[in-house]
Amino acid sequence: MQVIDLHAHMGLAVLVAGLVGLAIGSFITLITYRLPRDEKIGATRSRCTRCETALTLPDLVPVFSWLVLRGRCRHCGKRIGARYVLTEILCALGTVAIIYLYGEISARTIAMIGLWWTSIAIIITDLEHYLIMDEYQIALALFGICFAYSQDADWMNVAIAVATGVVGSLAVKYIFLWVTKRDGLGMGDVKLFGVVGIWLMNAIHFAPLLVFAGLLGIISALIWRGAGKGSVFPFGPAIILSLLLFVFAPDVHATFWQLYGMNMHMMNP
Repeated sequence: MQVIDLHAHMGLAVLVAGLVGLAIGSFITLITYRLPRDEKIGATRSRCTRCETALTLPDLVPVFSWLVLRGRCRHCGKRIGARYVLTEILCALGTVAIIYLYGEISARTIAMIGLWWTSIAIIITDLEHYLIMDEYQIALALFGICFAYSQDADWMNVAIAVATGVVGSLAVKYIFLWVTKRDGLGMGDVKLFGVVGIWLMNAIHFAPLLVFAGLLGIISALIWRGAGKGSVFPFGPAIILSLLLFVFAPDVHATFWQLYGMNMHMMNP
């Protein structure tokens, strides 16, 4: 893919990136509501989840409508959850940040923006429904392939990383089930570990990622229980946040191994 340099028109690029991010954020609020409920995405117009009134343009302008309406439905006056406007803002901020930091349109930046968008959708749905939808996994895998291509990855190493993610997480799932008689990982988590392998591009990178994911998992479990939500908590957000760290800060894995006195020069994909 040809790289398009944006530095000469960065102001316009940031503006367009922000608008695109807001639009995608609005779309993500739609799919994260409909997909877990088995509702078709484009079958009906957007509607208020309380009064079922079909929404029109004044209700649907990202962020702006929520602010003007003070977070309430224009028709029934019921409160609209802040997660909708936060999703739009996060999508826009992430898109702008990636375009600004890299200053180009390339396979890498497209993949990283896609990772950001898909990660938000995965985190929302897993937190609200304990689900990681196959549609998200497919999107994340496609963006991962785009990212691996941009990094001139060794595709054999990528395949081994994918297999490591799937087989390793399946082993953890069934060993934990055998020892505790409880299901510790869902199949959505297992699939996600396989997709994460595409992004890591080398199985050796799973070790530090699992350490970070485990730490985040423990923290999120404590917060989850402290909030009175029970002992079962979604692990997907911990996996995704660890992946974001490793993609956007690629030196983290090398630093991890250096702490153990190992040279990562020969381990990089």
